[in-house]
Amino acid sequence: MKKLFTKINTIEELFIGYALVLVAVVATVQVIMRYLFGIAFDWVDEGSRYMAILITFVGAGICARNGSHFCMDAVLQYVPNRLKHFLKALANLVSTVTLAIVCYYSWIQIEKLHRFEATTPSLEIPMYIPYLPIGIFTAVIAVRFFIKTSKHVKGFIHNLPYKDGQEAH
Repeated sequence: MKKLFTKINTIEELFIGYALVLVAVVATVQVIMRYLFGIAFDWVDEGSRYMAILITFVGAGICARNGSHFCMDAVLQYVPNRLKHFLKALANLVSTVTLAIVCYYSWIQIEKLHRFEATTPSLEIPMYIPYLPIGIFTAVIAVRFFIKTSKHVKGFIHNLPYKDGQEAH
């Protein structure tokens, strides 16, 4: 199972890198074509916007995995280990529930877009496709926060020492 997660993590990181390069190259070509030749492609702006959404959600999943998401750790410096685990478990649980709600409503939106057969203006792809990363990766992030919640609950129950950087498991 650990091999599978390692493979998924590698795919995520490679995807982010290649997607950023692709967006940068396409945007650069668009600028060159527009200013040197007076030619502009409508699909570049739209495609770049959808890729940015995808990159953002994949990146948020990586941040959740590594524990590099935004958090307030100042209080943790002054409380005992057991309370640190409790506070981290509580914060991760709130994040899990919030993302589960976002995931639920995003799938409702995706289903509506699929049912109405809406398409994007320039690319003319089904409109639900650009919304898929929101549904998929909010679920992935919610699962990652839930895993972190369970680790901190275990740390709280067994009164395990809390280590700085513990989130990067």
